[in-house]
Amino acid sequence: MEKSEDIRNRIKSISGTRKITKAMEMIASSKIRKAQKRIVEARDFIDGIEKVIMDIACFSGSIENPLLAEPENDNNVLVLGITADRGLCGGYNVNVIRLIEKTVKAFKDTGKDVKLEIIGARGKNYFRYAGYKIEKVYENLSDYPKFLDAREISKELMSRFLSGEVNRVIICYTKFKNPAEMTPVLRQLFPISIYGSDIYGSSVTGGDFAGFINRYGKKIAAVASSQDDGAQDMDRSKGVVQALIGDRVCSLRPEFIYDPSLHDVLGSMLPEYVYSVVYGILLESTASETGARMTAMKTASENAEEIIKDLNLMYHRARQQQITMEISEIVSGYDLFASAGGN
Repeated sequence: MEKSEDIRNRIKSISGTRKITKAMEMIASSKIRKAQKRIVEARDFIDGIEKVIMDIACFSGSIENPLLAEPENDNNVLVLGITADRGLCGGYNVNVIRLIEKTVKAFKDTGKDVKLEIIGARGKNYFRYAGYKIEKVYENLSDYPKFLDAREISKELMSRFLSGEVNRVIICYTKFKNPAEMTPVLRQLFPISIYGSDIYGSSVTGGDFAGFINRYGKKIAAVASSQDDGAQDMDRSKGVVQALIGDRVCSLRPEFIYDPSLHDVLGSMLPEYVYSVVYGILLESTASETGARMTAMKTASENAEEIIKDLNLMYHRARQQQITMEISEIVSGYDLFASAGGN
């Protein structure tokens, strides 16, 4: 059995580790509340812009904008992967890196030229070690992303898409649900789809992932002014027509007048929409990382407590055994002394 002094030193070491993990858990739990609040606010804002953009598309019947147009030649795909700058957050980095790898491989298997960009030091280190060519790396964004950061990234991606350097932009990130549950997902950023969701979950053995890879090359059909593509419902008291397009419901209000024009309004709103979407994605990733770190540190603290309990039992047994041996040695020494004629 291990010596009691060695066991005592192990207990001290693990107790120190438990203090660190407990402190990190408390820090992460304080951050997660702020992150959740920012996500809720960003989601509401993005949903509002999406509704306005889709209402414009419904009203006009057909919208022409380079950010919405499906490319005729989509051989060049840019994949932007979002990871953390630091570790100690459970399987957060592993899961999203696995999704990024699978996405890149899937597009390459279809004969596309894939460009890879990474947000986060962990992703950068992994993909460089694995031999991937990384076009660009963004770091120091995972702790507290700012809207200006999202705008700079969006402008860079938008410029490359509009110039024709890339024909499609896909973002791999982690969607936040709660501190204990988050899911790596794919989202097509460009061309923008306003007729349905382009977010696909990472149950990527088939299903959603295969559907995304098969769908990304399809053109988005323009919505006719007659709304033949969707179910219609007329509220005659308000003069509003509601149409189901994809998985969204849009409303037509014929009395609305757009100034200066529908195309100008849409052209000014789409960039703001892109900035908001990218900002929302960064917030989702930050909240997911913080939640994963809080869960990992909580688990580590609980495991440390269990180990300390086991070591305390071992320590007491070792100490009891040591005391028993010392008593036996004293008794044996006394017997030897007595047999030698000592008083």
